[in-house]
Amino acid sequence: MTLTEYRESIPMSIPELARRANVDAQTIRNAESGQRVSARVARSIAEALSEALGRTITYRDIEGLDVRL
Repeated sequence: MTLTEYRESIPMSIPELARRANVDAQTIRNAESGQRVSARVARSIAEALSEALGRTITYRDIEGLDVRL
């Protein structure tokens, strides 16, 4: 699943995911549009999604997420 698919399956807004991941909403928009994010940001997003989903996912589980290692 892509980041957008995970987020919408919860459902969760971009601002809510940004708040839970402690990043700016524009960072979530950028990640959803395929722009590169840092590994730290990717981990924060995955942790926020995991908490909301009630199961653990890693940033590697998010299809199309471009992570700068």
